[in-house]
Amino acid sequence: MICRLENLKVFKIQYLNMDERKLNYYEKKYERNPVEDAVKYLSNKWTLHILRDLFLGKSHFNEFQTNRKTLDNKSLSRCLKTMETNGLIYKKIDEEEPKNTEYFLTEKGKSFNKVFYELLLFAIENDKDNEHYSEHAKNELKEMYKEILQIE
Repeated sequence: MICRLENLKVFKIQYLNMDERKLNYYEKKYERNPVEDAVKYLSNKWTLHILRDLFLGKSHFNEFQTNRKTLDNKSLSRCLKTMETNGLIYKKIDEEEPKNTEYFLTEKGKSFNKVFYELLLFAIENDKDNEHYSEHAKNELKEMYKEILQIE
């Protein structure tokens, strides 16, 4: 029995090392790390908040600042510009009233819906003792966000 356990440990170590070698090979071959690439889209402190607001239907500059006292105009402008550059949002300027600028999710931005939903699930499923959410609230949140994010 001990011999089998030792063999299993050796196998697991070899298997894990093999996976790590494959990842290292891939990253060297393609000079990319897909996880890092994805995280770059969300690296700004406010990006997730703004994406959430856009999914909830907000589209104006001032709406993104509502209930966010520490989000100043400069930071918001910079974040929106980065999101636009990264292809997550597009800006629509009203020709008659240029101050009436709106922001909308692109298809790429909309594709974050599943990422958002997984973050929600992570948060509520790891609230084991219902410290922050009751079971009822967890179920309500899951259903509400499924609808908002158009998760099937």
